This record gives sequence, structure tokens and C-alpha cells, in this order.
Amino acid sequence: MKKFLRNLIQYMLGGFLVLSLLRGVSIPTNGIYLIATLFILAITVFLASAILNFLTIRENFITSFIMTLLLGVGTFFLIQQFMPGFNIEVYEFEGINTGNLVIHPFTITVLITMVIGSFSHSLISSIFKVLEKTS
Repeated sequence: MKKFLRNLIQYMLGGFLVLSLLRGVSIPTNGIYLIATLFILAITVFLASAILNFLTIRENFITSFIMTLLLGVGTFFLIQQFMPGFNIEVYEFEGINTGNLVIHPFTITVLITMVIGSFSHSLISSIFKVLEKTS
């Protein structure tokens, strides 16, 4: 139980970090909805682990990362549809010009924001899992 709560808090904090750093995402201002959103993201990580064990796939960094990424995109979609105060919006990336490297401005769609958020959350949670197993 102690390990579960520690992992739950870690994954919720990782989810909060990702949601607060993504530019096109507005998180709920109501505390209950915010905690529920973070809880759903954390449970997604636990669900990915359970699915991998059910499918008898060895759980390592790559498999955990891929499964959490796939489930995370669906979770972001469901949270956007049903969670009040949680919105993902289209925004414009301004571009970068450093002399040698030029990235032109382009539009970041809702789906790309979901994939980037899921990628970031699954990367953080998979790193947590690997570090926990090695200690």
C-alpha cells in the first residue's frame, strides 16, 4: 500500500508537470477536478502495467513507454471530452531562428498536443519505473 501511494503521488506530480508545461492545455481551476484529472493520468500508468502483465509481455522501459503512450493519448482525449475546465486548444508555434537553424512557424493542433503530452507523461513515468526497479 505504501509503495502504491508513493507511485501514485509520483505519477500525479509527473502529470501535473506535463500539464503545466504544455502550452495549449488549460487545466481545471477547481481543485477537485484538477486532482481527478491527475488521478486519471496516474491510473493510466498503473493500467498500462496491468495490461502488459496480462498480455505476458515483459515490463521494461520500452514496453512500458509504448503502452503508456498509447493509453495516454486515449486518456487525454477522454479527459478533454468529459472533464470540466480541462481544454486543449490549437496554438501557433512562433518558430526559431538561430542563424544556422531555422524552424518556421506552424500550427500545433489538438491531436499533436495530446501526443506530445502523452509522450512526455509516459517518458517521465517510464523513467520512474526503471529507477524504482534499479534501486
